[in-house]
Amino acid sequence: MKLRWNVLGAVLLGLGLVGCGATVGDACTTDADCGDKGFCINNQAFTPGGYCSQSCVPGKDETCPTGSSCVSQGYAENVSACFLKCGSDADCRTGYKCEGGFRGNPGSVCVATN
Repeated sequence: MKLRWNVLGAVLLGLGLVGCGATVGDACTTDADCGDKGFCINNQAFTPGGYCSQSCVPGKDETCPTGSSCVSQGYAENVSACFLKCGSDADCRTGYKCEGGFRGNPGSVCVATN
């Protein structure tokens, strides 16, 4: 019985570790910093410290990870990207602010302060 609980504990621990890693809005320098599905928006003028994101379908936040919103042309002219949702500046990391209506997005997302 004890062995069964040890195995179960190891499996649950392993599953917990799989869920760890970069999330939308995290700092990055390369795409590898943002996980298997992510990419790094690394433009010092617009995303200081880099910004982990994923591709998405404009108007369909369900194509983004939980807690993020799809911004039309968020990465480039023809590439939409997921941005971290926020309710106030405190929800964003240093160097970023909570902005509503960014690039036509109906919600508020974390964007660079500059």
